[in-house]
Amino acid sequence: MNLHDVALRLPGTAEVLDRCGSLAVLHALLEPDPARRGCTCAVSENGSQTAHLRHPDGRWLRVGFCEAGAVLHWHQEPGQGRPGVLDDVPKTLWRSLEDASCDCLGDPRLMAAAIWRETGDDTWRASDDSAPGTAPSLLRCLTDRSPERARRFAFKHYGTRATRETVRDTVHHLTELRPPAAPPSAAHEPGFTPLGEHRATPLRAPVDPLRTPLKSLSGARVGPRRSGELFRRVDASGLVTTAVFRHRAGRDQQHFTDLAAEVDGDMVAIGGGATAVDSPQGALLTASYPADDGSAWLASSKDHNIPQPHRLTAFAIGMRIAGVSRERLAGELLTVVRTRSAHAAHPFASARVPEGHTLIGGGFRVNWRDPRGGHTEGNLATASFPRAGGAWTVRSKDHQLSSPCTIDAYAVCLKSSFVIDGVRYRVDVWTDFAESDGGPVPHPSAALPLPANGHVLTGIGAEALPTEPGSLLWQLEPTVDGTNPGVRSGSKDHGVWSPDTLCAWALGIRLLRS
Repeated sequence: MNLHDVALRLPGTAEVLDRCGSLAVLHALLEPDPARRGCTCAVSENGSQTAHLRHPDGRWLRVGFCEAGAVLHWHQEPGQGRPGVLDDVPKTLWRSLEDASCDCLGDPRLMAAAIWRETGDDTWRASDDSAPGTAPSLLRCLTDRSPERARRFAFKHYGTRATRETVRDTVHHLTELRPPAAPPSAAHEPGFTPLGEHRATPLRAPVDPLRTPLKSLSGARVGPRRSGELFRRVDASGLVTTAVFRHRAGRDQQHFTDLAAEVDGDMVAIGGGATAVDSPQGALLTASYPADDGSAWLASSKDHNIPQPHRLTAFAIGMRIAGVSRERLAGELLTVVRTRSAHAAHPFASARVPEGHTLIGGGFRVNWRDPRGGHTEGNLATASFPRAGGAWTVRSKDHQLSSPCTIDAYAVCLKSSFVIDGVRYRVDVWTDFAESDGGPVPHPSAALPLPANGHVLTGIGAEALPTEPGSLLWQLEPTVDGTNPGVRSGSKDHGVWSPDTLCAWALGIRLLRS
């Protein structure tokens, strides 16, 4: 999770304090032993307050509050912090650390990263974003207002689920009905997206960079199911069908560009992924995005620094809706939003969902072949995942060799409500993620199935948490475990040891009568 994104998504200091206190009450109800609780709060004799959130794998997040403001900080393991982080934090906020007798004051190497906000500030600020992150679930407890997030956090610790009513009554401000805090006005200034990232360079014809309805295919292929089909499912309404198709390259190559996994002729490709290889040297992903006409999902990969011939496998998720023609689905109901990053060594971009639409999937394309003739060493994908607030975010990085470039983010969006045969339906979306087990490791993997609640798989994503030298994506594929489709993702360090944590994301939809 990008630290500066977290800083922009955090609510005001008072609400963060209220949220920490409510989480502490919830955990006190679930666990009588304070030493085993996932969240505790304490008040010092001087009146400052401290909240301590702990992940089951040992990682932690501490939030200190005093009259001067608030500061969040963490480290992963003793000695893995970075000297100089504390110097970035205003000294007026050190009181919260002093009152809590924080070990970081005695040994600054214990602090890996920090986010802070002084009284009177309009925004939170963050230390260097290349810092190792805390467990994503800890930060999302403070940025995600849903009771379900608090329930999942508690379940990780105690293995039993508090009822939704208990969570809603206890964590009263984490309601699904409460709108998210508005982003700071500075985020809407020219040159920035609402999440503070550089706005896309306009893309030229033939593709509109902001809202591109998928072009329908006249005379599209309609016939028997493709031989590469893995599985298909129908949602609870009986109207939405999605199917997963696979295409493996016929021979080994060092680089693949736009290997296509096609969908059935009566479907539109709305999601997908790819799998390269993680050993002996490894080949990494550089693209996973929809074809302009919606007939296929395109994937690209490359080895890096060390030759690694491999056979890339591309996956496509196709969708059709009963009572809706392919032409209407592709040309009216579905929209692909594409946003291009600035030219950078570690580019990132977010494609935002237009009003009246729902995010159902997304993808990325790393433009590492510099059209100006330079920087052809390569830039490799590190993240492609849905972001709270309605956006698909992507990241990539050069690795060991300088190779700045741009990256394109693709958000696949479906109209939030529409009419089928005189009946109006609304789109109900399910989104969740799963972290890799065991803390940071050199080759993390993560998997997540959809719950058996009537949703069908539409999109998959993965996020290797930002670290240095970094972990790179080599696997992002839809899977089926028993009867439930889902996602499996993998990343790896490359050429130099760099343990990391990986998150796998899955999106699914079902139609409900309005």
